[in-house]
Amino acid sequence: MTNTNTKAIIDEDLHSLVFNEALKSRVRNRVMQHSESEVFPVLLRRVAACFAILMLCGTTAYAGYYIFSAIAVNDEVLPALDEMEVVEVNSLNVKADEYGVIKIAFNDYDDVSRILGINLLNADLSDNNTCMSGNITTNNKDYLMINVDNYIPGDSSPISLSVDIILSEEQKQNGWETDYLGLYKFAGNYISEQGYRVNLVEDTADGNEAENYISEKCAVFVADGIRYTLRGRVSTEEMKNIVDSMN
Repeated sequence: MTNTNTKAIIDEDLHSLVFNEALKSRVRNRVMQHSESEVFPVLLRRVAACFAILMLCGTTAYAGYYIFSAIAVNDEVLPALDEMEVVEVNSLNVKADEYGVIKIAFNDYDDVSRILGINLLNADLSDNNTCMSGNITTNNKDYLMINVDNYIPGDSSPISLSVDIILSEEQKQNGWETDYLGLYKFAGNYISEQGYRVNLVEDTADGNEAENYISEKCAVFVADGIRYTLRGRVSTEEMKNIVDSMN
């Protein structure tokens, strides 16, 4: 069996996995706490990260996992982005679960800025969007993640948004890497109109796609120490236009 076939089988099997909330919280906390610890070996970190995929990214195995600030595609490290920095936010006055993780839902991205007491970049195309849904996940100490589904409505595919925020010096020292596994490839990098360094990643076709198939694109950049990831089935130019509209 070839490596390609093996990878495809793993991707398919992981896609079908479902985890309960307790396991999600436990794995999330372990992954974030032990980013580069010598007692948390690389292989174990990656196994744990694979189990963390659904809760951190909300999509399939090859959509990426978060572990320790570099971006990689199938272990190929991509050009460096601007540095992630420690950001001070309002603590969420919500009871954490037994693993110390807090998760709250929202339907208005503007509310998130008010809740956290910080300015977050926003795209003009997301204004007056009643279909948006998202959640904030944090331990109120080291990390905070914002995931927004239907951030920008689309004719054929909506755009989703993920925001990663470092809350502590310890987490900054550990780093926060993202690796896109399996059916993804590096699609280039550029400087946005605002001056952000942007990496573009896209999925690879399996040969069975329709004639008008549009690959999923991911645009990743750091602004004011915060990492943003836009994801959707749009053209590269449209994705760049959305990035350039973030202000």
